[in-house]
Amino acid sequence: MGLSFKRQGATTLKQLYSWSYFKKKILRYVVPFLILYAASTFIGLFMYGFDFIAMYDTQYSPEHGIINLFTLIMPFWGPGNWFIPVLMQSILVVPLLYWCFTKKPVIALISTFVIEIVLQITVFFVFGDITSYEESHYLSVFMTSILFYLSAVGLGMWFSKDHDLQSNHNFFMWLLYPICLVYLVVYQFFGFQFRLNGTPLLRGDYHFMVFAYSAFLVLLALKYLPNTSNGRISRTISLIGKSTYHILLTQIMGYGMITAYWGTHYGIFPPFDPFKLIDLAALWLIFIWLGIIWYKIDHQKDLTRRILYYLNFFILFPCILFLTFWIQGFWTPIPLLVIIIYGIAATILHFIIKKPIDTKIVGVWTGFLIISFISMILQVTVFLPSEFWILLIPMGAYFVFALCFTLSNKTEGN
Repeated sequence: MGLSFKRQGATTLKQLYSWSYFKKKILRYVVPFLILYAASTFIGLFMYGFDFIAMYDTQYSPEHGIINLFTLIMPFWGPGNWFIPVLMQSILVVPLLYWCFTKKPVIALISTFVIEIVLQITVFFVFGDITSYEESHYLSVFMTSILFYLSAVGLGMWFSKDHDLQSNHNFFMWLLYPICLVYLVVYQFFGFQFRLNGTPLLRGDYHFMVFAYSAFLVLLALKYLPNTSNGRISRTISLIGKSTYHILLTQIMGYGMITAYWGTHYGIFPPFDPFKLIDLAALWLIFIWLGIIWYKIDHQKDLTRRILYYLNFFILFPCILFLTFWIQGFWTPIPLLVIIIYGIAATILHFIIKKPIDTKIVGVWTGFLIISFISMILQVTVFLPSEFWILLIPMGAYFVFALCFTLSNKTEGN
């Protein structure tokens, strides 16, 4: 973000806190999160039999409480959700921090470390040992504050001026990196923590004793990796980098669904099974691919097509996971199979044949997808197993209509 401000030439607080800045951040971060909030809540309610209390008590509580709902932790919680409030707060804090770095960069960088350390000390004396879930709920409010990770933001601001690892500007990184590396090794493999009277001094896995290690690796990558994206692999890496926020949102919902179905989002636990590694890798690839698709949908200029693509995405995405859940029980609703076939056909048309489709035709087939999705929900939650055929009648009727509409439009186009 520091580089963005630098390119814009913004130097005053009025320029930094401009409407164009907020508009860009709202479209980039807030709108996708609100869409995720609505979609994931609906999917969560479906998975918990449309019982909000059951979803709250099982998926959200007791690790989270009512107060955390006001800090943007979603009721259908998913791993990684904690980063959303941090990111949203950064929209308000980062411009001020950048302004401070343009005035007194050294003092500003030191201040970010001091503020974070002071907050860690405050948490230590206010909470001490956590003895109840209520205390953990209040602690999480602190730990989802941007101030809890301010040194990471400060390092990013510092490197936006000069990211050459061998320059005098960044000589201190050669001191911080080995310290952080040693800390991470003893923390990860030997369970070491700074403690006072048995109580941890530092809360969480991400803090000032860790960030310099990650920053050092980033500086190495900036120095030795190519700056241009000419090759196919480089372009793919660049696209993944641009899509990281949407990949995160996709993972939050995806792993949230896995948590709801299996009771945990951890894919690997004793006894070791090599097939679990394959499952984990497959999930990563699926979520990265879906996140990139979502990113591209957000950059669709035609608003009507963007809305239609949203509907397609947030029906097909959870249905892919539902298929992996239910097929293990040797039972799959027919509407779900229809949705998967629809998804395969849409993928072939878009990524292989690459033939543009008229918006009206996309709209009509999106209607078929919605009817199929509603039929799946009704079959699972309302209808008896022997009554599934009733739902096939409206699906079949609409399919015939959509097919006739498509053929007639093709004929008119020719």
